[in-house]
Amino acid sequence: MNMDEKRKFLGVHFQCCNVYSRAYLNKEKTAYKGACPRCGKRVEMKVGPGGTDNRFFSARQSASVERL
Repeated sequence: MNMDEKRKFLGVHFQCCNVYSRAYLNKEKTAYKGACPRCGKRVEMKVGPGGTDNRFFSARQSASVERL
């Protein structure tokens, strides 16, 4: 990837530590993956038909993700 290409990402509020971070699209372009910068809890949001146009989400302690 050259410097002109921007990586696609989703914004995630990790409720476990009350911090914001990004989940980036994987190389296969099948899911966005990220982790809490404080405790390391991981999230994965799959890409597929019937998805959402939302760009910001909230991850609860149970590792589920909800739209903001």
